[in-house]
Amino acid sequence: MARRYRVRQSVSEFGQLILKAAVGVGVPLGIAEDIVQSVLWLQIRGLPADRSICQALTSLDRGDANPGKVTDGSRHELEALPGKKLSSVYLAVFLMDALQTGWPAIGKSFIYAGVDSPLLVLGALAWANNEAKRSFRLQFVTDEQAFSVKLVAGSATVHKFQEQSTSALSGAGRFIVQNADTQPCHDEAELILDERLAE
Repeated sequence: MARRYRVRQSVSEFGQLILKAAVGVGVPLGIAEDIVQSVLWLQIRGLPADRSICQALTSLDRGDANPGKVTDGSRHELEALPGKKLSSVYLAVFLMDALQTGWPAIGKSFIYAGVDSPLLVLGALAWANNEAKRSFRLQFVTDEQAFSVKLVAGSATVHKFQEQSTSALSGAGRFIVQNADTQPCHDEAELILDERLAE
């Protein structure tokens, strides 16, 4: 009796598909290569990376989101152009680069409003933090859920709020970066990831 095997797409194939799709909607090759790492970080951990990248690339393709503009002298604040969402593809790579310069500074919070796919930014920062070894907390709201994340050198903890608690972070697309010692918002939150990151 012959065995039946379910054919699945390999991680490499999935990464190549994302790369081609990103370049296809006009994302520069270097940024597309970086965003693949973000998506794979999420996908490997069972988070909905496919939905996040599809939403982000669709927003860029339709012109609903844009790379944004730098709003301060420190070059760590980015905001969308009027009437647009802030592209998570560009914000993710922008913040990955910022990690290499010592960002986020102690005592300062960063709020990025109207991000089209905040989960993608989590994947990018978690992946990049393997090298940067910073400690910080993220809070963000997707269309369906709110999340609280703590990243420290070599590990990540992700809590997901119950649907009724999403009002705590006020609005889908809001992405906040804070110091690691900031009080977490874990009331009635479900732990969905607690792991030591691959070295």
